[in-house]
Amino acid sequence: MAVIRIRMARPVDCSALAELRYQFRAEAGSAAETKSRFVRRCASWMKKRLFTGSRSWRCWVLDDGKQLLGHICVQVFEKVPNPVKEEPELHAYVTNFYVIPEIRSHGLGKRLLGKALSWCRAQRVDSVLLWATPESRTLYRRCGFAEPADILELRHAVDLRRSSK
Repeated sequence: MAVIRIRMARPVDCSALAELRYQFRAEAGSAAETKSRFVRRCASWMKKRLFTGSRSWRCWVLDDGKQLLGHICVQVFEKVPNPVKEEPELHAYVTNFYVIPEIRSHGLGKRLLGKALSWCRAQRVDSVLLWATPESRTLYRRCGFAEPADILELRHAVDLRRSSK
């Protein structure tokens, strides 16, 4: 296996990141948008969020020097200020965590997640949230994640056909 390093994503990576995002989501279900249209839309979204001075988004990639092999994104969001002493006022949302199938089970995903979690600790993030696939739950548990008893979720049935017009 070639030397694979973890580094911060750069603006030049947006199209490759969008392609990986398409591959990641298409593995979970059939795509409702053409790949080329999605890649354009997603790359534009990423440029605006990841590389225009945003302090809330970060993205790390697995890079073998020829191509990107995986990525993880973190969005930090603030809590309402709290008068309780020494309670951090930030949360983080881990998303878009993907490693191409060919290099899974070599510890690279764990290293990539570790990099993102280390950064979260340095930012004094109080809690890190994510939505796990059934296949990824064991990795997250090995890295210290647990299913909380204090979080509730309300999901709205969104009609995507209407919102795309």
